[in-house]
Amino acid sequence: MLRRWTFAQRVGAGLSVCLLAGLILLATLVSAARTMAVDGRPWPHQASDLLAGLLGLGALAALGMVLRNALGPMHAERLQSEQRLHLFMDGVSDYALCFLEPDGTVSCWSTGAERLTGWESSDIVGQGVECLHVPDAVLHGLPASYRERAARERRLQSEGWRMRKDGSRFWAETLLTALYTESGTLQGFAEVTRDITERKRTERMQALLAEAGRVLQPQAGAEALGAALTRLCVPEVADACVLYLPDEHGLVRPGAVACADAATQTRLWEPLLRRPSSDEPGPARVVHTGRAERFAEVDPDRLPPSVSDSTYAELWRALGVRSALSVPLVVDNRVLGALCLLSTRPHRHYGAVDQAFLEELSARAALALDNARLMAATQNALELIGVAAHDLGTPLSSLQLRLRRLRLQCAPPHGDDARLREGLLLAEDETKRLGRLVHNLLDLSRLSGGRMALETQPMDLAELAHEVVARHEDQAAAAGCPLTVHARGEARGRWDRQRLDRVLTNLVSNALKFGGGKPVEVRVEQDAHRARLIVRDHGTGIPPEAQQRLFTRFERVTTDTRTPGFGLGLYIVRQLVEAHGGAIRVHSRQDEGAEFTVELPFTPESGVAVASSIRA
Repeated sequence: MLRRWTFAQRVGAGLSVCLLAGLILLATLVSAARTMAVDGRPWPHQASDLLAGLLGLGALAALGMVLRNALGPMHAERLQSEQRLHLFMDGVSDYALCFLEPDGTVSCWSTGAERLTGWESSDIVGQGVECLHVPDAVLHGLPASYRERAARERRLQSEGWRMRKDGSRFWAETLLTALYTESGTLQGFAEVTRDITERKRTERMQALLAEAGRVLQPQAGAEALGAALTRLCVPEVADACVLYLPDEHGLVRPGAVACADAATQTRLWEPLLRRPSSDEPGPARVVHTGRAERFAEVDPDRLPPSVSDSTYAELWRALGVRSALSVPLVVDNRVLGALCLLSTRPHRHYGAVDQAFLEELSARAALALDNARLMAATQNALELIGVAAHDLGTPLSSLQLRLRRLRLQCAPPHGDDARLREGLLLAEDETKRLGRLVHNLLDLSRLSGGRMALETQPMDLAELAHEVVARHEDQAAAAGCPLTVHARGEARGRWDRQRLDRVLTNLVSNALKFGGGKPVEVRVEQDAHRARLIVRDHGTGIPPEAQQRLFTRFERVTTDTRTPGFGLGLYIVRQLVEAHGGAIRVHSRQDEGAEFTVELPFTPESGVAVASSIRA
């Protein structure tokens, strides 16, 4: 039963027994002294007094033995527990362990806490834990509020900035546990702190890379990409960020600037407008060498000797830079520019981990910038194609009319010169094919630039089908393909007549080209919601694997190089149909021909403008 007592209870019991034994011994001694003073008392009485004294001494000796046997192991156990606690606190070096009084005073400090914060036990014990928190947190009373929450919830886990003895900061993860007695009295707190600055930095960098994938889109253009890149870095990883780009003469100039403080940004431009030479440290040298440069810690009052006399130093002095990092933007061994990050905060210094992440970010930015450059060059080429196609359209139409008039006048259908008639007919067919190509190139240019708008008007699909078939009668006769139209009544809706004419023309021309001398049918159908244009031939058909890429740009299904074509017709057809809010599909089997079905809503879903993006 005694083993279940606490240490204080055992000590109290021992002291009570000692007090009782002392009283008995004192009474015995007093009695013996009186006996000796009164010499006339009989011997038996003196013997009893002497026996009482001996009994008191025996009881005291027995008490000493009891205390020795009972309290000795308890004292040894206590010493061993204290020794284990000190070994534990001294052995754990990756965590800061400390004990706090209820008012926040530090009562115990571990070796790991000394290593992490720089405070020694003799310096910190007896002081308030507020000295470990940043001034802003102390001003807002966060340490006291943390203790209140921990006392109420028994434990509290938190993250935030902590201060070292030298004034530097680190991001800490802290577990604060309230310590209560069995009676429920708060005895203090146990605090475990871990430095997670690198982990937090890694998480921020990974989030930054993920955000970069969303922001750095080549469609935005090179200038917008540069602005987005600098804004992405400020204030997350830098207080100021400058994107340097080489011009046509090889001189490095600022392309985009972002700064956390608007007032500070105004002081940037004067040093930025000065062109640094390629041998000076900083972004200019990074652009020319393709190697990153890092200045981990910079004293604003004493700049490094290699920088102090350079143009780059003026920028540092204007901002009060404390750390700097410049990384190149490299793609395919070509340096497109340099990203310069500047830190003005005492606790933010760029290390090897920051450099590795920012080199990855710069690589992604360089790829986006290069893609933006290629897209701009492609757009310029497509605009040139569109201008050329537009200029060719008018003389080509005039040439077709002149050839047709010449054929009808000089080589009538029942004339004697069949060779002349055939030659003129072939020339007219070639001009028609060239006209379709010119119109396709013009549509391709407009689609790529997002400049093509549908000009919708009420029209009849059946009437359009008869008109297109009539224009292809000569081509059908030359190919030996009977061409017919099947339309039940009118199929009226609101569409762009010119674009649907081009859709049907391309489909009929393809059917005659690959029809193999067999019939070609054009059908017009409708239901309550949609109208359909169906063009069917009975030629060789389209292999199943080729049907997936049939509507891709510059994709030709046929393997016969003698068959003319550039792989644009069906691609343009698909774009024009989808611009009307419709869809096109193909059904074909080998040696059974092919059937193309165009479905159109009666009113286009996107009749105002066509999206600027082109499907690959």
